Amino acid sequence: MNKFKTLALVLISGSALVITSCSKNNDDPAPAPVTLTTNTVTDLDGSKGSVYYSLSTNSVVTGADTASTKWDIKFSSTSILVNGGTSGSGTAQAQVVSSTFADLVAAPAAGYKTDAKGAAAITGWYTYTAETAPQHAILATPGKILVVKTSAGNYAKIEMKSYYKGNPDPTTAAFADLATRPASRYYTFKFAYQANGSTTLN
Repeated sequence: MNKFKTLALVLISGSALVITSCSKNNDDPAPAPVTLTTNTVTDLDGSKGSVYYSLSTNSVVTGADTASTKWDIKFSSTSILVNGGTSGSGTAQAQVVSSTFADLVAAPAAGYKTDAKGAAAITGWYTYTAETAPQHAILATPGKILVVKTSAGNYAKIEMKSYYKGNPDPTTAAFADLATRPASRYYTFKFAYQANGSTTLN
C-alpha cells in the first residue's frame, strides 16, 4: 500500500512541475517585432525618367500607383521629391539634416517641409563641381542625411552615396575623364525605415 501511495505522490509532483513549467513559459514576454529595417539600394535606374520609390516596401512603384500614396520619394535627375505638396497626392514631408547616418539616431521632431513650386523639401544633398576637378560632376555631399516623414506617419533616414552607375570612386582618372565616366542618374543610397511611427532611427 505504501508503494502505491509513493507512486501516486511522484506522479502528482511530476504533473505539478510540468504545469508550473508550462505556466512560466507562457508568461515569458513575446519578442518585440522588428520595426526598423536598414537597406542599401544600388544603381536605381533613373536614366529613362523619374523613378518612384516606396521606403516601406523597398521597391519601385510604377503605373497607376504613382498617383497614389504608395510611393514616398521620387528621383528625377538631381531632384529628390516627396509624395506631398506639389509633387504628389500624399502628405509626405522631409528635411536635410547635417549629421552622419550612424549618428542620427532619432528623427527631428520639427522642421519638415513638403514640396512647393520652386522650393523642394530636399535640397543640398549634392555638390556640382563645375570647373573644379572632377569637372561637371554631381557628388553626394558628405554629412547630409535626408529625413522623410511618410504619408503613413513613419520616419526614414537616407544617405545618398552616388549619382553614377557602379558607385564609382570620383578621385580616379577614369571618373575625371568625361569620356570614361560611368553613366549618371543611377542612384545608390542607404536608408533606415521605422515602421512603428516612432522617431527612433538606430
